[in-house]
Amino acid sequence: MRARLPAAEELREIYAPEYFKASAEEPANGYADYLADGERHRETARRRLSLLYRFAPPRGKLLDVGAAAGFFVDEAIRAGWDAQGIDIAPQVVDWGRRELNVSLRVGGITSVEAPGTYDVVTMWDYIEHSLDPDGELAKSNELLVEDGLVALSTGDLDSLAARLSRSRWHLLTPRHHNFFFGAKTLVRLLERRGFDVLWLGHPGARYSLAHLTYKLDRGAKARVTAAAARRIATSRFGRYSLPLNLFDIVTVVARKARFVAS
Repeated sequence: MRARLPAAEELREIYAPEYFKASAEEPANGYADYLADGERHRETARRRLSLLYRFAPPRGKLLDVGAAAGFFVDEAIRAGWDAQGIDIAPQVVDWGRRELNVSLRVGGITSVEAPGTYDVVTMWDYIEHSLDPDGELAKSNELLVEDGLVALSTGDLDSLAARLSRSRWHLLTPRHHNFFFGAKTLVRLLERRGFDVLWLGHPGARYSLAHLTYKLDRGAKARVTAAAARRIATSRFGRYSLPLNLFDIVTVVARKARFVAS
């Protein structure tokens, strides 16, 4: 499933600062406050790194595509990886460079000219934002060493939550999410682009109450505004986190196939 694709020149405006921190005036379909939820991002990063460890020891070069401020990159470095990230949003990239002192650059994966360099390429909650997921998976294959890994997560269009929610599914956010995949479709895409799928699952995560309130508000399209989520975020309740799994986000780990069919 594909949404109307934005033009490349629209991306800077789409992923403006308001995407990462909503306001009553700019209730964008992004985050209530991305940076304030840094510890939640770190918790998720550590769980994802534990998954990677099943298939590769924490050494070698790792590229995180759609890295945002670099919380995953920072946790990967702490775990032993030579990690760097890339993202198209300059304001969060600048924050990550300054505050986390991690290697981040502004751009997309197609701008990376380093074939056969990386042991792992990660695309966490990213491929749905891509303007060309097929091409970017092909590029990730090119960037990987022999037997290198790609790991990604994205919404599962075939999930029960997506099918029941239909147009109110929380991941149907116009302009930000451009492509939607069912798990089986995603596997076929990876195989077509030269990968063997090693693991597929629907792990849950922890979310702050502020983020959940914000997403509920945006999904329900109620009169409650993003300002209410901001008030919760700044209260002592907003930082509390809850485990949640709707089983509608699929995670896949795949290995670069040794022989790619032409």
